Amino acid sequence: MKQGMEMKVNRLPMRTWNWLHMNDSSLSDIDTEIYGKNMVSCNPQFTLPGQGVSCIRGMSAGTLESGFQEIPTGMGPDMDEFVRESETPMDIFRIKRGAHPEEALRLSWQYKQGENSLHAVCIYAEEGSSITVIMENFSGRKDSGSAGIQTKVYAEKNAAVRLIQVQLLGDGFAAMNDVGGICEEGASIELLQLQLGAKTTYAGARINLAGDASRMKADIGYLGKNMQKLDMNYVAEHHGRKSESQMEVKGVLRDQASKLFRGTIDFHRGCSGAEGAEKEEVLLLGDDVVNRTIPLILCGEENVQGNHGATAGKLDEEKLFYFCSRGLSREEACDMMARAGIDALCAKIPDDTVVRRIQKYLEGGSPDEKLE
Repeated sequence: MKQGMEMKVNRLPMRTWNWLHMNDSSLSDIDTEIYGKNMVSCNPQFTLPGQGVSCIRGMSAGTLESGFQEIPTGMGPDMDEFVRESETPMDIFRIKRGAHPEEALRLSWQYKQGENSLHAVCIYAEEGSSITVIMENFSGRKDSGSAGIQTKVYAEKNAAVRLIQVQLLGDGFAAMNDVGGICEEGASIELLQLQLGAKTTYAGARINLAGDASRMKADIGYLGKNMQKLDMNYVAEHHGRKSESQMEVKGVLRDQASKLFRGTIDFHRGCSGAEGAEKEEVLLLGDDVVNRTIPLILCGEENVQGNHGATAGKLDEEKLFYFCSRGLSREEACDMMARAGIDALCAKIPDDTVVRRIQKYLEGGSPDEKLE
């Protein structure tokens, strides 16, 4: 990809009607230089959970072993090429065979005003191991810049990786969050994401359930407000027999926010007995919001079970009347309903500092301020 060229991201695995303008998204005038040699470095602060986890820091994406390079991601091949050509620094974490660290692996990016940063993380879980990885990126509430993170996960036989990602960037930031993973036999990848900040967010995840009885679970939460734009693409690829996938997405759109969500369950030939489910619920708190969703099931195998659905609705007037009768204003009632789904996901995050930072953001504070 040359400097200043257009990038196609978040492509559907199978194209649908062009007039819908939902097959993919374009990022124009992408300049690899601002993310490469001239970028402001924002290396993550990280905490290893102790024995059983090793780390190699600062590798170049171009020198990454072919196994990781070949893992497809949700944002697509153009994002892969962008990461390679930008000479992006990469951190590789390896969880040893049979290791089950109780503490999570934590990575935290704190961005400053005007920073342009791109980073890559690789997680390799050896056979029978398990790990929880918590990644957060945040900045000052009013800050602007560009922040991109690509994460690739490889789970060997019977390994389990739980990946938690929280994005609390400033109102002027452009964010890219790209995830790809492969599960061998009996392995699992669990993904929990909260997309709350930034002016524009492009996010994607693609998990290849390559082995028999492999599993993927994704819990996604988002909050679109003001003029925020969210563009997302999540794909569960079933190759292994009796593999399982589950995607649950809950979000809120208010003011003039817009969202495009693509969710695909792809059953490939040979994945007999596989099951996949996808569900999205959107609460619309404004007349000017733009809500677009395309749930997709692709079936190349007969003996499979797939379910998908999407619901969108406004705040129930009876509930609103009840809250107002208890002394809440209409705005306070809307805020409470908007936070309900986010709070439910926060309860699944085993890190008090991260949860308190999320609550501070939801209450209108700046995530980069000192937590009390």
